[in-house]
Amino acid sequence: MWRPDIGVGPAELDVLANTITHFPGWHSAPVLVHLNLIRHITPPARHLLIAYRHRGPIALTGRDPVDRVLAAFIAQSRSRTRYFVDTGEARGWLSSVLHGADSTVPSA
Repeated sequence: MWRPDIGVGPAELDVLANTITHFPGWHSAPVLVHLNLIRHITPPARHLLIAYRHRGPIALTGRDPVDRVLAAFIAQSRSRTRYFVDTGEARGWLSSVLHGADSTVPSA
């Protein structure tokens, strides 16, 4: 949905929220976020992300130190969030959480 090197501000979060609310069960659906698309997150967007609580699991993927920093920041939210370098592992974790097989503590 987002183009590479996007700066995420309140407007981008609003578009995202308006898009995902059209999916049935969106409030508890698993979410996979590719952090390598994000260039930066504005301070107002940071406050919105920390305040947000998604009932479903959120897997964050990335490959470099900037992605890890973004993941650590996003993990401060009240959502169940984990960071992965491998997208396949992220998808596997999301599936295990949905099927009740994961008992690990959320981490970034």
